[in-house]
Amino acid sequence: MTIKILLALLLFTCFGQFAQVTVIGHNLVNNTKLTHTKILVKDGNDILQRLDTKTSSDFTIKLDYGKIYRIYFQNAASPVMFMEVVANNIPEDKYEYKMIYELNVPFYYKDDEDVDTTVFLKPCHKIIYNGTTKMVEDTAYNGSFTKKIIKTNALAEIKAAEGKAVEVPVTLGGRACLNSDIKLCITNKTISLYDKKGVLIKVTKTNRSGAFAFTGVKSSNVGKLKIESKENDLNSAMITILNGAGKKIVSAKYMAPGLEMPLKDEDVRNLTDNNFTYNIGGKLILSSSTQKKFLANKTVYLSNKRNTVIKKTTTNILGTFVFEDIKPDNTYFIGVDVRESGNGEKIDFLNKDDKFISHLDTIAAARRSVKVSSDYNSAFNDISISDDEMRMNVKAKLFGDNTNNPIGKLKILLLNDSYQVIDSAMTDDFGSFKFKYLPFLKRFYLSAENTNNILDVFNNILVYSNEDNMIKIMTHEKGAKFNYKPLSSELNKLKDIEIDDPWLELVSGDPSPKSHQRGLNSSKKTIVENILFDNNQYELLPQAKEILDKVILVMNTNKSLKLELSAHTDSKGNDADNLKLSQLRAKTVREYITNAGIDISRLISVGYGESRLRNNCGNNVPCSEVEHAQNRRVEFKILED
Repeated sequence: MTIKILLALLLFTCFGQFAQVTVIGHNLVNNTKLTHTKILVKDGNDILQRLDTKTSSDFTIKLDYGKIYRIYFQNAASPVMFMEVVANNIPEDKYEYKMIYELNVPFYYKDDEDVDTTVFLKPCHKIIYNGTTKMVEDTAYNGSFTKKIIKTNALAEIKAAEGKAVEVPVTLGGRACLNSDIKLCITNKTISLYDKKGVLIKVTKTNRSGAFAFTGVKSSNVGKLKIESKENDLNSAMITILNGAGKKIVSAKYMAPGLEMPLKDEDVRNLTDNNFTYNIGGKLILSSSTQKKFLANKTVYLSNKRNTVIKKTTTNILGTFVFEDIKPDNTYFIGVDVRESGNGEKIDFLNKDDKFISHLDTIAAARRSVKVSSDYNSAFNDISISDDEMRMNVKAKLFGDNTNNPIGKLKILLLNDSYQVIDSAMTDDFGSFKFKYLPFLKRFYLSAENTNNILDVFNNILVYSNEDNMIKIMTHEKGAKFNYKPLSSELNKLKDIEIDDPWLELVSGDPSPKSHQRGLNSSKKTIVENILFDNNQYELLPQAKEILDKVILVMNTNKSLKLELSAHTDSKGNDADNLKLSQLRAKTVREYITNAGIDISRLISVGYGESRLRNNCGNNVPCSEVEHAQNRRVEFKILED
């Protein structure tokens, strides 16, 4: 015993002065250096060190082995937070090693409305011993903590003051369409909200999917809506207002100069939606003087007005991305890491229909970004995405009690919020299951039958993401089937969303039956694009060129692709003139593609005039401009070898 004590004393004498963990930190707020931070190092209640970074954003702290330390950070701009360094479990035979850990310490503005400052009551970062010769981050804890910092949309509640209910301003939101058909959206029309005395409250416009929102409204005072169209293209059309859930609220026939729609108290209640949000998205193209290419498989960040990242996603193979839960009347930034473009290169931001929106030319927080305001404006309108233009992939893993017990060969059902079965999938031997390219749902449920009581050997069912992060622990009752109703915060960990684009099948070359769900007509294999021309003209407009640039990029990627392109007109005007005009337009489209280097043998062009209308708007049939616009199009038919 005496010899062991002497050896321990000798080790301490020899190595004690070197027995330390060195923590090197760089304080950042939204990727910008943060100075004037006070730092306290504590062991329990004892303060061991005090630091002040002053005009620097960096710090270095040296800690002895054998203790658990808390390092507190105080900065006037941010909430107080602390990290934890667990150095009490390092064996004495490792004391000869100096263990260095370097990190960026992310701070958040304490007045940032998207940040939940209450989470900083717990450690913002944990550093642990890895069992060999290094201090490393506790990835499970740190990853879980980071996901809690940004608030999720919470249901708005009625506040009370001194026992009395207080009317809180609310958001009214919905969609305007023709004849209750959400595919016939009333776009870019002025919509006004009036009180019960006829006094104007607010004015906005419907966006490209017919959606509108009024924020900060006292619902008890709302009297009517008014829709106006300067183009007089809605005369005699039946206008329907739907709420966010798609429920019909009110309908009336439009008569110039505007349609007034009185709202009952029940109508106002049905339109009230304090969780009303938009979806936005588009496409990123990396361009230079010599080439254009999709900015594929890159991280895209959505930041708030303080440049705090609140969401991030990844572009697909066509460079497209989408963000949901965009609050009305807010300011956002959409950006990518600055390293994604080099000298002489720029990143173009296009909308879903390939209309050029902007360059990503604002540099902030080490990202190349573009500013977006979510009130009504032409740019925000152009990048708005409706739910029916989106698709989702749902994937997860199921385990019993622990990750050593994957639950295989279990049939999983995905249900919508009306409990209708949308699709089914079978878990594999690793407990994984996937639902691919489903219609987008804001809410869905997962269910599985407990056939032959196969789940009864487990006390708990664990739901993990495909990135191996735990989402939910569910207690299992013997004989019960698996039913999982994800919370809003859990839904985002289960699903990936993307913009519906039939060209994805062609650029990926995926021949599977599932791939035909991407908007591609599997029997005729035809893609419809809204390639616009000026009236009675066949010269390509800038937006048409952006669409055709996408076609060119796809054809350059898929060298076996052959297309028949056909141009179509509406029924207005002379039949023969429309036929000739469509032929010229088809020829113009073909020449644009072949001038970019696509072999002419891969293309056939034809003009059909008004002979193939998509609706009943033929000669002398009264139709709205929205209905006529459905017939003005260019179609791309995929030819068989």
